[in-house]
Formats: sequence, C-alpha cells, structure tokens
Amino acid sequence: MSTAQNNNVKGLMLALITAIMWGLLPLALVSVLQLMDSYTITWYRFMFAAVFVGLMLFKSNKIPSGILQSKSLMKRMLFAAVFLSLNYILYLSSLYFVPGETAQMLIQMAPFMMLIGSVLFLKESFSRGQMVGSIVLISGLVLFFNQQFTAQESLSNDDFITGLVIMIGASFTWATYAILQKQMLNHFNSNQIMWCIYLLSALFFLPASSPGDILSLDMLSLVLLVFCCANTLIAYGTFAESLKYWPASKVSAVLAITPLLTVLFATIAEGIWPSFFSAQELNTLAYVGACLVVLGSMLTALGNKILSRDNMRALKRIIIR
Repeated sequence: MSTAQNNNVKGLMLALITAIMWGLLPLALVSVLQLMDSYTITWYRFMFAAVFVGLMLFKSNKIPSGILQSKSLMKRMLFAAVFLSLNYILYLSSLYFVPGETAQMLIQMAPFMMLIGSVLFLKESFSRGQMVGSIVLISGLVLFFNQQFTAQESLSNDDFITGLVIMIGASFTWATYAILQKQMLNHFNSNQIMWCIYLLSALFFLPASSPGDILSLDMLSLVLLVFCCANTLIAYGTFAESLKYWPASKVSAVLAITPLLTVLFATIAEGIWPSFFSAQELNTLAYVGACLVVLGSMLTALGNKILSRDNMRALKRIIIR
C-alpha cells in the first residue's frame, strides 16, 4: 500500500471514529442532564481531557512550551479555544428555541462551512466529485429531516428563526476552530494542540459551572458522565489526527453522517433499553434522505475516483450498449 493510500485509510478511519463518538454522545447526555447542567458537564469534559492529555505529554516530555514563545501561535491557539467554546455555548443556547432533533440537523452546516473554508483559506482542491457529493449530501439531509421542518408552524416562526440564527453562529464558530486547528498542525502535533484548547476551554467554562454537582449523581449517571468525558477526549483527538492525514474537506464529508449514526444508535438502544431510550420515527422521505446522505458522503470523499473521466467514459459505453 502506498503512502497516499495509507494516509487515506487512516484519515477515513479516524474521521469515522469521530462521527461514531459524536453520534453516541446525545444518548449518554440524556440521563446526566437530569441531574447536572450543560455547562458543568462541558467543563468536566474539557477538564478530564486536559488532565489526561497533559499527563501523556508530560510523560513523553512534549508539553508545547514553544507556544509561549510565539505571539502569533498564542493568538491562534486562544482564538481556536474561544471559537470552540462559543460553539458549545451557542449550541446549548439554540436548544431553548428549537427541538434537539432540529438543532442536530442544523449543526450539520458546520462541516459544510469547514469544507468551504478549507477551499478558500487552506487552498484545498474542490473537485467535480466533491461538488456533486456535496449537493447530494445537502439534499439528503433536507429530506432526512423533513419531519422537523414540517413540524414547525412555519419557517417565519420567531423561535425557529432565532434558533436558526444561533445555529448558524454555532456552525461558523466550529468551522473556524477546525480551520485554525488544521493550520496549527504545521507547528505542533494534534495532542499538543488539543491539550492547550482543552485547558483554555475548561477555564472559560469554569465560572458558569458547578463542579460540586457531581456529588448528586447516581452510579449510572456517573458512569455516563465519565463516558461523556472520554467521548470528548477520543472524538476531538481522532478529529485532530484525521486532519493530519486527510484534507479538511473530506473529513467534513464523513462527519456529515453523524446525525444518521445518532438515529441508528437510538434505534438500537430503544430495542435493548426501551424504558430509557426512544428512537425517532422516520417516514419514507427520511429513509430516502438517509441513503442520499451516505451516497453524498462517499462521493465527496471519493468523488475523484468514482466520477473520474475514465469511469464516466466506461459508464457511457455501458449505457450506449
């Protein structure tokens, strides 16, 4: 296997792990949110990751002290942490105005903003295959969440518009963080970058959190909180690593399937623990949309090969026959 092929496999697998972790996260949060507020949960998630990664870097003598010697890198790191923290705050705020399912759909604007930003600012290529894949993927997401759109009284509803505007902000801040993360990989490895971001983000959330609330958790909620903390560590760690091996545009395409994974995991969880979880009921359009999202993700990630000129010529010959 060539180096390029090996990097493609690593990038794909790491991006898939990220999508799986983010797909599982909402299910784990359901029980914990009954006893602990979102800001405290987020603080624990960032603090857990900061301590764990910090110990790893300290043991291997790779604490990124060089960041303090470069004002430009310090500013970039600070901005990355600020934008990631804002993403969390805006996402949580949007839930006051739109249902969770709708918010989950709207946050999918983030990977597309990341894709556009990677083309504009990182000068990554945007091929014909990626363009076709993006159109198919967007169409699939719209169809998949058609029930959430029709559930609203109208798109001019004040709450929906407010939630939509907030989610645009949440998507923009996440995409900006991701692009800054990609740029900093030229100076530090992913663990070093994420440790700084985890630590700064934990400091940002500390004033709004109540760490003592952990004493009120039962054993199940405590286990789920630990999972949420580990989820942050694994998801953002693999996300950062995927950017090392794969273009941001392709990573964003894989992350777009996260809502589908959430619904899949919810369906499985409902079958195993029906008293704790309930899956979303999907109509025919939603299933069609799910298929289009998967197809669009494949085309965006592998469109150069699937829609190559040679393949298109071969397809024409088959059709003509």
